[in-house]
Amino acid sequence: MKSKSPVDEVSSGKGFGFLERNPGLVPPLGLLVPLILLVALITVVNPVFLDSRNVFNVFRQIAIFLVLGTGMTIVMAARGIDLSVGSTVALTGCIAGLILKSSIFGEGISWALAIVAAIGAGAAVGLVNGFAVTAFKVPPLIVTLGTLTAVRGLAYLVMGSDQVRNFPDAFLWIGQGRLFGLPAAGAIALAVVLLGAFIMNSTRFGTYVLAVGGDRSAAIRAGIRVRRYEMGAYIICGALAGLAGAMLVARLNAAQAVLGATMELHAIAVVVLGGTFLFGGYATLLGTFFGAVFLGIAENGLLLMGVPFYWQQIVIGTTLVVAVAIQLYRFRRQGMASG
Repeated sequence: MKSKSPVDEVSSGKGFGFLERNPGLVPPLGLLVPLILLVALITVVNPVFLDSRNVFNVFRQIAIFLVLGTGMTIVMAARGIDLSVGSTVALTGCIAGLILKSSIFGEGISWALAIVAAIGAGAAVGLVNGFAVTAFKVPPLIVTLGTLTAVRGLAYLVMGSDQVRNFPDAFLWIGQGRLFGLPAAGAIALAVVLLGAFIMNSTRFGTYVLAVGGDRSAAIRAGIRVRRYEMGAYIICGALAGLAGAMLVARLNAAQAVLGATMELHAIAVVVLGGTFLFGGYATLLGTFFGAVFLGIAENGLLLMGVPFYWQQIVIGTTLVVAVAIQLYRFRRQGMASG
């Protein structure tokens, strides 16, 4: 009987996978109870929360978190991180806005070209991040911290301190429209999450990304082209940040260089809240979905309760720290290897 190669073992989910090394770990759904309690609390304090218009707005806002969170989940699965997604949202949103307002293109194609250009520009940022991480061995935190600043500078270079407004209805649909009575942005985000889940759970790319994040050295010994999959994760993350930029501009009907500030923290928060391991090897898109819903409802609830904006930022930052602490504690208790 022909024996399997190490690569085949990884592809079949066997070998050195994260879950195989940590059999006590189960996919987390721990946010369900806090989420239900949060909805109940907000509803008691302000019944307007359950108003159909407010619910619509909440899910439209969550859509951006979901798209960014999906890309961040894939990067974190490979033991990486991307702090530049907020700046990428700004740059790609500005690019989309300028294309929409350009007289070179007709209105019939400008909206589609704007979306494609935003996604492409985001993928280019991801390519730069991935190349720096894989080719120059610079830690992802440092690389993406640098591109966070550089890409924001590019956004100001492209747009300046001005803004452009009033875009075609076809473009605005991805941010403000409805699909069978539901937010179109939410439908797009759900499709992105489902596609991300399929990639991570049912394709060789997803399996190898998790293998690289779980044990990079073992992945190299198994013959996996580690750099290719690390770079692919960053490109996907950047492309989804570009899509999020287009969606945000469509929702606001305005493009300016200040967009996307602190969105990298939102993206990291929803991923960590959902249970994806911060140090690679284990990812759950279902958890990311619940994390985005939880954070979106929390922000909306604080707004309805009249909590000042700066307190909202304090809550988000504190939530991220607490989520990481709880995650590390839970993973250790469930038998995660010390490495």
